Amino acid sequence: MFGQQMLARFIFLFSVWLTGLLPYAYDGLLASYILNIRIFQILGQAFIILFGSYMVQRTLHELIPKFREMLKLDDLLFLRFSDKVERYSYSFMPCLFIALGFIFLASDVPNQFQQVLSEGFKAHVIWTLSFNCFFYLLVGTAFWMFASIWLTIFLISRQPLNVDLSPKTTEKFRDLSMLALWFSLFYFLAISIAMVIPYTPLSLYKIIMSPYVFFIAIGITGILLPFYNIHLALLKMKKQELERIEEESTRLLRQLDDLFVRQPTSQRSDQTIAKMAHLFSLQIKERRMKAAKEWPIDLGFLSKLVGLAIAARAIIDILTRYLST
Repeated sequence: MFGQQMLARFIFLFSVWLTGLLPYAYDGLLASYILNIRIFQILGQAFIILFGSYMVQRTLHELIPKFREMLKLDDLLFLRFSDKVERYSYSFMPCLFIALGFIFLASDVPNQFQQVLSEGFKAHVIWTLSFNCFFYLLVGTAFWMFASIWLTIFLISRQPLNVDLSPKTTEKFRDLSMLALWFSLFYFLAISIAMVIPYTPLSLYKIIMSPYVFFIAIGITGILLPFYNIHLALLKMKKQELERIEEESTRLLRQLDDLFVRQPTSQRSDQTIAKMAHLFSLQIKERRMKAAKEWPIDLGFLSKLVGLAIAARAIIDILTRYLST
């Protein structure tokens, strides 16, 4: 299936390229079209976007069932939740709105449209205009693809959790944290590429004042926000469990006091042993609960997140230095 999916995407993009042969040939520009490296670069980027969208949708489809056991939802509610996530990830309208934003605010498409109106409806100009709109639709798809990953993590963080607290709580959220790391990787790369400028040596002041730092802060905050929601839920569960243990321990201590005061020694032996064993069990549970992790992520996740942000910027700095030579 993977090979067939990739082949289908390659054939689709090759067909898009073939559609440009006729209008350019009609205007006598066939040779310039075939030798236009820029079009092949755009089609290469388009293939990466289509490949990424396929992988994201397949990953979400495989990961959602894994969260079934950790969400306190019945089968019907979980089915509605999974359908909601898939509906968001496959939605076309957000891709269209993002594409329109790029077309009108950050592209040359409006000028190309005015060129068509002023110079006449030349076949190759109309095709180029349509091709650019198609590419920005793919760009919108790429942005929504990354947004759907974040949205999935956020929606999961808003559901009631069914998790047993323990010192290994973070392992239960490993799939979710890996999904967040993939999102952060593409996010930082996308921001870095969008902000490529001619290379100049960077001072500490320029690094701190760079808009890239602002986008890094937004990215890290956005990535950590869903995990903070989960942290609050885990913290609430831990507090409630500790309060329950405290109440149960207090009740047992009162019962033990009553046994020593009201019953003869010969009658209280078995009951005392049972209640002491229960009290000892509660003390073990209390120590285990106090040691339980309150965060679904650990320092390793944070270090990887910061490392990805720094590495993405370093790669772009290297590329800008290379391209400027």
